[in-house]
Amino acid sequence: MSKYHYEDAVVQLQESGSISLIDFKKLPYEDLVELLEEIKVWCLYANGKLDKLPKESKKQKAKKKDRKE
Repeated sequence: MSKYHYEDAVVQLQESGSISLIDFKKLPYEDLVELLEEIKVWCLYANGKLDKLPKESKKQKAKKKDRKE
C-alpha cells in the first residue's frame, strides 16, 4: 500500500473537488492537521477556487528553503 500524503490529497481535491473520509484516515496526523488548516483558509479567502489551494505543504516549503541556505 502506497503512502497518502498532503500533496496527494491536494491533487485529489483539485481534480474532483472532494476527498473521502477513508483518504482522510490514510493521512499522517501532521499532514491532516495542515490540510484542514489550508482548507479553512482556502474556503475563506479563495472562495473555494481549486487552483488557489496550496499544492505544497508549508513543512515541505520550509525544508526546501533550508536546503537553499
